[in-house]
Amino acid sequence: MLNRYLLAPLTALLLLLAAPHLAQAQAGSVGIGTTTPNAAAALEVSSTTKGLLLPRLTLAQRDVLTASATAPPVAGLVIYQTDSTPGLYAYDGTTWVRLGNSNTDSDNLGDHTATQNINLNGNKLVGGTTARATRGGLGLDGNGLLTVGATRVHPDSTTTYGVRLTDLDQDFILTSQRFKGRSNPLNISGAGDRVMWLSYYSAFRAGGVTGNRWDYPNVGAYSVAFGLDNQASSDYTVAFGYNNRLRASDYTLATGYQNQAVLGYYGLLMGRENAYRGYHGIVGGYQSKTQTSINMNVPSLAFGYRCQARSSNSNCYALGYYARTGGFEGSFVLADFSPYRTSYVDDSLVSTTRNQFSARFEGGYRLFTTVATNGTNNGTMQTPVGVQLTSGSNAWTILSDSTKKERRVLADGNRFLESIGRMRLGSWNYKGQSPDTMRHYGPMAQDFYQAFGHDALGTIGNTTTINQADFDGVNLIAIQALYRRVLLLEAENAQQQQLIRQLQVTATTAAPAPVQLPVTEVEELRRQNAALQARAAAAETTAARATATLGAFEARLRRLEAATGGAPEPDAQARR
Repeated sequence: MLNRYLLAPLTALLLLLAAPHLAQAQAGSVGIGTTTPNAAAALEVSSTTKGLLLPRLTLAQRDVLTASATAPPVAGLVIYQTDSTPGLYAYDGTTWVRLGNSNTDSDNLGDHTATQNINLNGNKLVGGTTARATRGGLGLDGNGLLTVGATRVHPDSTTTYGVRLTDLDQDFILTSQRFKGRSNPLNISGAGDRVMWLSYYSAFRAGGVTGNRWDYPNVGAYSVAFGLDNQASSDYTVAFGYNNRLRASDYTLATGYQNQAVLGYYGLLMGRENAYRGYHGIVGGYQSKTQTSINMNVPSLAFGYRCQARSSNSNCYALGYYARTGGFEGSFVLADFSPYRTSYVDDSLVSTTRNQFSARFEGGYRLFTTVATNGTNNGTMQTPVGVQLTSGSNAWTILSDSTKKERRVLADGNRFLESIGRMRLGSWNYKGQSPDTMRHYGPMAQDFYQAFGHDALGTIGNTTTINQADFDGVNLIAIQALYRRVLLLEAENAQQQQLIRQLQVTATTAAPAPVQLPVTEVEELRRQNAALQARAAAAETTAARATATLGAFEARLRRLEAATGGAPEPDAQARR
């Protein structure tokens, strides 16, 4: 703008001093090339074929002029510089100012290098062809606050973006210093949709709020909240979603809908309407709760539908459908979905003591000890081995299908009975357990392995444990041997009874006149009779014992059938 105020009068003054004899005076004005100079001008130069030529200096010559001690430039002096950005220059008393623009005849504030501050005087920088400073524009106040746009009273269909940065090929960085800026109150507060970087707390907010959850004192240091009505009041907390609240819960993250943490540290909440209190906890699903001590650093977890991991200490876990630890630490509860299928929709599986594992699966349990669980493994047929607790049962079921077995070796039951006879059987208790309340009956694993640990093909068991299936097998073999002995004794007893009856018949059908037998022969017959009676009595006792053993065996079979869910098929019954 300086050329508009300095160029014309300075040029006129120079011409007036240089060529007064060529000028025509007219009412106090001087004209060159005209006899009627304009009355508003001190000097008017008129020509249609020539121009005005000012003194021409190089930059070096201009510097010499500037440094001159005898004839230094004065403010208003004008020259034409011929090199180093040629153009008209005017001296403003301190420095040379370039006048005009080599590319345009008018000044539209383009191609300028500012040498002093630009004062907007309360105005804004506005883009486009219409100055809409009341509804947009870039504002910079006296404190250095940069404002983009303003409150829009009416919808603006011509504006798609408030702020748009396109095709960034470098990093976008905003820096600030904590404890710098306003803390109470914040620069903006209350309800509204906005993006905020709060320098004092180094906290970030994006989304919306309908109340004061983004106001002081509901902003934690280095906290983040995205979404609607999320509150991150504690330090180092993050809240995503809708209506999540983190209060006095440092280092905790919540995502989802209406989750709340109070005195919940280093935790994670996800899902809907969950609650958290304690240390290092996780809670998720729907209306679940983790509530443990804030003085212990052991984790706890509640995940599922209305699950509760509660304890006055910690280390409790509840997963599934209405699984609850009941306030006992060290508890682990797993619950299936079966109550949903009944009228007991709120049937909870609850721990009954500390350090307890509780599980409910109406469809049963399966535990496998082999790689194969479905009969195949990489194309090679294998047998899935393990145990099952079928639905409604109270005992484990083991795989005993004859089609899944091979290399059967028949056992010698009498040898088994002899081995049992040599075993040290009695009562005992485990080391460290109370001998008053924790006593047991049974064999030692070493004796069991020595007696039954080998067959004709390989090894069975080991010297420190006893497999329950092997134990039952030994019992059945021994019972079978006893049963066969009972059958033999019953047959022998029947023969003895028949012999006694024959002797009695012979005695009653003898000649009327008794034959006097020698005393020695009579005594021998009496002795034999007594021996036969004794053997018969022994056989009856053995038969009674065998009958009792068979009754116990039949009761055991009935228990096994009940555990497997019913009576076996006829062919299976025959094998048993």
